[in-house]
Amino acid sequence: FFPLLIIRRKGTVLNFKYSGGPGHIEGYYRNLSLGLHVEVEPSVFFTRVSTLPATSTRRCHLLLDVLNSTEHELTVSARSSEELVLHAGECQRMAIQVDKFNFESVPECPGEKGQFANPKQLEEEKQEAHGLEINSKLDIRWRIISFQHGPASVEGLLNQLVLERLQLAPLQWDVLVDGQPCDCEAAAACQVGDPVSLEVRLTNWSPRSVGPFALTVVPFQDHQNGVHNYDLQDLISFVGSSTFYLDAVQPSGQSACLGALLFLYTGDFFLHIRFHEDSKSKELPPSWFCLPSVHVRALEAQA
Repeated sequence: FFPLLIIRRKGTVLNFKYSGGPGHIEGYYRNLSLGLHVEVEPSVFFTRVSTLPATSTRRCHLLLDVLNSTEHELTVSARSSEELVLHAGECQRMAIQVDKFNFESVPECPGEKGQFANPKQLEEEKQEAHGLEINSKLDIRWRIISFQHGPASVEGLLNQLVLERLQLAPLQWDVLVDGQPCDCEAAAACQVGDPVSLEVRLTNWSPRSVGPFALTVVPFQDHQNGVHNYDLQDLISFVGSSTFYLDAVQPSGQSACLGALLFLYTGDFFLHIRFHEDSKSKELPPSWFCLPSVHVRALEAQA
């Protein structure tokens, strides 16, 4: 009895070669082929993909609804995130904080070199390249304890809207309070009565010249109940104008504008930087004007 396994593209064929009795003595044998069709299903499914902004303008949260399609408890993990435990048949949401991607640095796929003349096919090839880049950075994996493990892929699930939200905007804005960048959850600290410098920087990574721009700084207090107080003229004073002006910025160029504030009372304050709506700013997508939140904590002056 001599079993032989042959793997074909759409299934499996078991070939049996057997012999016995007088025929075996004479060297005769028979062949028997048994065809098997095997369907392999994913252990996990991503049923929904969306995004949420993070505290930093250079990061965002990728939200994945993960379904465990197996009959076992399994865990799902990604780079820089905690493990998610899923029972058999259970679906849960997984949040992964990721650095936004600079897709301009992704190597060109063959379609971008003229192999495909169809614009739709060119766009599909580009999305595929972006999906591969994102998938390699996420490194999502599933594991069934003491059983098996494997990778989980989001390729083909990321639509154009999700890709746009995962992409670094061509205009990179930085806000500095007393020389310290404001792009995190921590508040910038200052003392009551001391002038606080405020700088807005723009780096243009787009292939075109942008600007000039006018920006107005609007301070407010958040009472943590849905109410914002903008009536702060007795609490904050600007040293100079509250409107900032940025000159036109060439590709790969940088521009900055400076100002200063004076906090007259202690407390937590936020700065909303609003763009003036003119022809220059209306020409560009709103996603290009994403400034970090500015949180300043004014403390009692030290004696």
